Amino acid sequence: MKKHLFYWLALVFIAVTGCQKELSFELGNTPAEGSLQSDATGDCLPKSVNGVYVAGTPLVPATNTISVSVNVTRTGIYTITTDTINGYHFRGTGTFTALGANSIILRSNGTPFVGGVDNFIVSFDSTICDIAITVLPVGSGPATFTLTGSGTPASCTTPVLSGTYVKGGAMNATNTVVLNVNTTVAGTYNITTTLTNGMTFTGSGSLAVGVGTITLIGSGTPTNSGSITIPVTYNSSNCNFVIPVLDPVAGTLGGGPGACTPVTPNGTYTINVPLTAANTIQVQITTAAVGPYSVSTNTVAGISFSGSGTSTGVAGQTITLLGIGTPTASGPQNFIVTFGTSTCTFTLPIGTGASAFTADCSTATPDGLYEAGTQLNASNTVDISVNVTAIGPYSIITTAVNGMVFTKSGTFTVLGPTTITLVGSGTPGMAQTSVIPMPGTVPCNFSIVVDPPLAVYHWKFTVANAPTTIYRGENDDVQFGSNPPIPGTSFVIQGSNAIGSDFFAMILVDISGTINNGETYSTSATITNAALFNYDLPSPVVETYSADPSVTGVTMIFTVTTHNVATKT
Repeated sequence: MKKHLFYWLALVFIAVTGCQKELSFELGNTPAEGSLQSDATGDCLPKSVNGVYVAGTPLVPATNTISVSVNVTRTGIYTITTDTINGYHFRGTGTFTALGANSIILRSNGTPFVGGVDNFIVSFDSTICDIAITVLPVGSGPATFTLTGSGTPASCTTPVLSGTYVKGGAMNATNTVVLNVNTTVAGTYNITTTLTNGMTFTGSGSLAVGVGTITLIGSGTPTNSGSITIPVTYNSSNCNFVIPVLDPVAGTLGGGPGACTPVTPNGTYTINVPLTAANTIQVQITTAAVGPYSVSTNTVAGISFSGSGTSTGVAGQTITLLGIGTPTASGPQNFIVTFGTSTCTFTLPIGTGASAFTADCSTATPDGLYEAGTQLNASNTVDISVNVTAIGPYSIITTAVNGMVFTKSGTFTVLGPTTITLVGSGTPGMAQTSVIPMPGTVPCNFSIVVDPPLAVYHWKFTVANAPTTIYRGENDDVQFGSNPPIPGTSFVIQGSNAIGSDFFAMILVDISGTINNGETYSTSATITNAALFNYDLPSPVVETYSADPSVTGVTMIFTVTTHNVATKT
């Protein structure tokens, strides 16, 4: 919409009722939405604490980790963090590619100052949950504790089992048991049960003095169904718990015996990088009845996937297989999924650690102020679509053109199209259309329009998103007057940048007929002291920043600090 249209919009503007307009930014890398899972007391569910925490000993991000579960309602990039307590914190970043439950690992950073129990608050989106970390005193050695149990032989007191145990089904990190212990000397522990019915349970960590719990994670494949007794021994203390191993229900895999249909890989796969809880594969099963299932793959290039649970008996049930291991080879790897007598196949690309991509320069969208003689900053960005053909880290540095360079580095975690944001630096020397070469598997070029400097700037505004973006220019038209037949007074200012490619308009409407110093005008106002704001970037790549009463969203408030009716300022 161009110049004089905005003046006539002011007539309609004060008659609009009940709505406000959002401040819209066309940004790539949409943030994910969802909620952390927790119980009635606020504790994260499910949760796990990995590694040993000793006061004065720096934490190792790869081993000192916590995991939490997120119910994802919108896919996109995420950052999950904790507060900093006792000198350390946890953080995890990445991209959610699937809706529903996702298990995320947060890596540690820092060094605990003193021993004790640290209660962290985990934050994501607008949700929080709690997780406790036990830190041992400086110089701590092995813990002294007894397993809580009763009887002869002693049965472990109220063990808490998680996961589904199915005859012939491989176990994974979801198969756990939590045991009660009583610790008399704080320290570290490491427990491994003897192989029983094809199953082994292991656990390690640290314990403070007093009553507490330890978590053992199962591995192996149960060979027989029934109630299986698992003995646990630590020093001279022992007890046992019972695992109910079920007979599997029969069914078929989606797409079998050919390619799995559908199949959804999640997480990043790179040679020599161990898999985490984010590395999963989703497939579909169909069973004739409700019952326990166990689905697994063969081991290829050092990794495999498995999952178990209870089927719904509904055709096309989506299930999740958790990956384990460390990739030993790169390139496309072919896996066979097995569910009883049914099989299907899928191909998983494993990256070499170096990415490959092709950029689509026709999608390049510059943002920020580009003006001859004015140094670029973090607000000078270019959003551009790329097609990733090999996952892994990347580093983009464009060739210097007209004093400008654009850079971006990171890690591609999924194949296919995505959007990245290049950040500019340097100082453009000339007002011109500068052609910037974009590297990639197939290079291309995008253009940056550099404006000539203005002697006087009539207007300036800042878009305070990330990064902050400054726009400024000169007035093309300023109008002040009444709006018959609707009573009131309006102030309209319209302008453009130095070369007239970007268009700016702002309207203030006062139904009482006067515009005074100290008054505020809001885009959410329905009649009195209403405002409208609009800023258009040039064609063919159009990007509009706007706020008016027609769309619910962010409110903009204008304050009149000084004004002069005669000079229309």
